[in-house]
Amino acid sequence: MKIKIPAGGLCLLLLVLILSSCQIRQSIQPFPVKTLDLISEKELTAENQPTIPDAISQAPCAYMWASQPLPQISREFENLINQADFKDIQVFAEAYGENCVTEEGEIVRFAAMQTDIHTVVPVQSLNNPTEMGDIAGRLLGVILEVPLSALPGLQPGYIGIQFSSNEGEVLNLWFKREKAEQLLQAGINGEKLLDELQKK
Repeated sequence: MKIKIPAGGLCLLLLVLILSSCQIRQSIQPFPVKTLDLISEKELTAENQPTIPDAISQAPCAYMWASQPLPQISREFENLINQADFKDIQVFAEAYGENCVTEEGEIVRFAAMQTDIHTVVPVQSLNNPTEMGDIAGRLLGVILEVPLSALPGLQPGYIGIQFSSNEGEVLNLWFKREKAEQLLQAGINGEKLLDELQKK
């Protein structure tokens, strides 16, 4: 049995199909891939890691170690240190983790593993280990006030203290946050603290 469709009805049917096709195309939007420069510090915090759809997260890529500066967090640490009556101490925070890089060299995402804190402390001389140890203890007390949950990454990072003397001499300390916590909880300070922080 043949079904006859009036010419006017056929035109109306074609118009409906065309409009439906346009609506479908408009509803499909590409997901905006975030590059390293577009990821904010707020998105990098341990409680608010960026979420990426499975199709993109499973895209083949090479993982490369990378760091991302955290200027806002650096300023917050600087404010805390200044409020503790320290003078002329420089502080710099950065997220350490991995870039996911595609075959075309595009950074698809940055996965923060930890936050590292770097400080530069001016001193008159490096020949006073007791004073330097006391400064390190007070400084660490301020830094450790900030909980890990407020920093990018899920694991404890490193803390660096660089003592710089008026004579141009430098002493670099680089240690895990966990080590600093253990030493302060044990009540170690002064020259003993300085010695322990230098041990690898």
